[in-house]
Amino acid sequence: MNPPLTLVEEIVLLSLDDATGAHLPLLPHAIGYGLAGAVLADLEMAGRMATDTKCVKVLNTAATGDLLLDSWLQRIACEEKCHPISYWLGILFSEKRDIEKAALDHLVDRGILKRQDKKILWVIGLRRYPTIHNEERAEVKTRLAFLIQGDERPTHFDATLISLLRGSYLISEVLGPELLEGRSDRIAAIADADPIGREVAIASREAIDALMLAESATMRPF
Repeated sequence: MNPPLTLVEEIVLLSLDDATGAHLPLLPHAIGYGLAGAVLADLEMAGRMATDTKCVKVLNTAATGDLLLDSWLQRIACEEKCHPISYWLGILFSEKRDIEKAALDHLVDRGILKRQDKKILWVIGLRRYPTIHNEERAEVKTRLAFLIQGDERPTHFDATLISLLRGSYLISEVLGPELLEGRSDRIAAIADADPIGREVAIASREAIDALMLAESATMRPF
């Protein structure tokens, strides 16, 4: 029996177009910080570390069985100084392509995605990742839609996922504004109830806001 998907893998699935498998046109920096936060949240949910705004502390260096998570667990454990969430989000964000590639490779290995190389002329290669039978992606979206539209108590995993999606400005992009209409209070209640996702999401949003502010400042005419 395959282990359940990680937060990193579910966010990667949600970032792909249903029909084509291509990446959705997401807000700049959003997917990078979404994945960065998911790595930290996955490790905390696995009982390997504790996070708060001032310190990310490793509690257990035993392998989780996930190569991506275990590599980051060891990297964080090797640090002599205890760094805040914002520090590790920045480090993880800088390696977002490697994180996404590792998650995509794992999803392909598990038979959830398949690779198709599309060529535009001879210089631009677009790699697409259609889901096989569309089951896992549909299950993620259906599960989150049911949760947002209803009043059921969320699982710890789903509350963390919604918190991460909300904190990194991904939730409207990957689930669609129609689903979220009139449900902002419900989404906030789910997200804020989860301590793991909440701390990471706050730090992610602050980092994205700072980057966007810096970029807008450089674009202003003199």
